[in-house]
Amino acid sequence: MIFTRHSTPEAGREFYADVKGRLARYGREPGDLKIMPGVTYVLGDTDADAQERAAEVRRQQVSPQNAILALEQVWGRDLSGYDPDGPLPDLDPDPDSALVQGRVRVADPVGVARKWRALSEAKGLSIRQTVIESTSRQSFVGSPATVAAALEEHVATDAADGFILVPHLTPGGLDDFVDRVVPLLQERGVFRTEYAGTTLRSHLGLPESVWKAGTP
Repeated sequence: MIFTRHSTPEAGREFYADVKGRLARYGREPGDLKIMPGVTYVLGDTDADAQERAAEVRRQQVSPQNAILALEQVWGRDLSGYDPDGPLPDLDPDPDSALVQGRVRVADPVGVARKWRALSEAKGLSIRQTVIESTSRQSFVGSPATVAAALEEHVATDAADGFILVPHLTPGGLDDFVDRVVPLLQERGVFRTEYAGTTLRSHLGLPESVWKAGTP
């Protein structure tokens, strides 16, 4: 199983086709490997309600301090003196900065800064608002029916084989999904109603093959 993440369904389908297309050379079938992206979700009674909740979640996730840190990772400069509720810096990023985003260096800081500036100017956004809108992490937002349909479509169109749910609240973050979305997926016939085996491989629909040393 490959645990991955993609920003769009198109990116997911491209990755899916690329990786699955390599299996034959190793004597494996497409079903021998599962691609399971990590996804987040926000549910509401209606789609509009879910969008409002998603916006509130992002405001809570991106504090003023976090907004400045995100800005520094793109600009590669100490921007602690900037007001998170003020405009973006008018200076250019330092492309040779040692600052990194997680463990991955921002590939095109100048390009990212240009996009952020364009967004900020078009919508009149502050630093914090720009970071919130530019780094939104909710993969699926909507009513339970909307989210269930979107999940099914991703699998049906070969963007994924399934999903690893990453709730924004723990513990208990999965409760709403289990209570409101899983029954709809079961009604659609795309989620199990009982387990057919006793191992993770069987739960994922993978063959119970015997692994041998040296096997690719």
